[in-house]
Amino acid sequence: MPKKPGAMVAFLALTVFTAACGGGDEAESSPAPLPQKQADAIPSLPATPQRGLLKGKSLPLEDYMQTYQQTVKITKAVGLLQTECMADFGFDFQPPSAGRTPPPNDNDVNIERRYGVTDRKLAKEHGYGIGEQEQQTGARMPELSSAAVLVLSGQSSEGRKTAGQPSHNGKRIPQGGCSGWAVRKVGADAIDMSLASKLSYESLATSQEAPKVRSALKDWSRCLKREGYDAATPFDAIDLAQVEGSGTSMALADIDCKESTGLLDIWLAEETAIQRSQIEKNHLELAAAKKSNESAVKAAEKALRD
Repeated sequence: MPKKPGAMVAFLALTVFTAACGGGDEAESSPAPLPQKQADAIPSLPATPQRGLLKGKSLPLEDYMQTYQQTVKITKAVGLLQTECMADFGFDFQPPSAGRTPPPNDNDVNIERRYGVTDRKLAKEHGYGIGEQEQQTGARMPELSSAAVLVLSGQSSEGRKTAGQPSHNGKRIPQGGCSGWAVRKVGADAIDMSLASKLSYESLATSQEAPKVRSALKDWSRCLKREGYDAATPFDAIDLAQVEGSGTSMALADIDCKESTGLLDIWLAEETAIQRSQIEKNHLELAAAKKSNESAVKAAEKALRD
């Protein structure tokens, strides 16, 4: 059974101190107008695999997921607004740079690895691993004083909410602190892409049980067995390779058998049909989530540009 993919979040570690990202009266304590600024380059990932058996392929639900570039764009904007809000309270706050920890894929569908290994070049070099993409640069929040934590989060450094509307040097702190204010400013509090991720997980599990896919999996398994490996599904093959240490040779055999049996074409077609049905049944909710995300992206672009 495939593992459930983690949902891509909209604002990552920049809102780590935010206890409540919901509404609130911004008019009472909105920071001063934003100065002119230049946006840094926003990294992106290819929307579809650039090589391998799934080159150029995608699934319908990807259209309702937040892309990596959108995630970084929103995160950068939230961080920028946090910095300026904190400056209004006299703090020099610089959040971690966004876009330093790219995932292997552009969105939660994870198409390139959705059905196991598909890239012969990568498999030849790294077996079932992902090579250079495993080397990611982490980011840490800066050390903050108790007063700075209060302004950033709207809570004490121990995580306790203060009585009434908190303030610093006589100036009222926005609800949720500068972090909560920044999230609301770009509309990131309204983003919820979890339905698309949930449906994506369900479609993968359902498609695996489809008669055509089950038949193709048996063909693939028999092919793999002739190469000296015993696995019922590509997910079992990954686990087996980790146990037996046969990563590279098994990964190449895995890919060869997928190609010779046509497994991926069959599987992708079955799951595409399932996802189209899911989208039809959940269109209003999916469309609303997509609209919220697009609105936040536009607001983030404006914050980075103005």
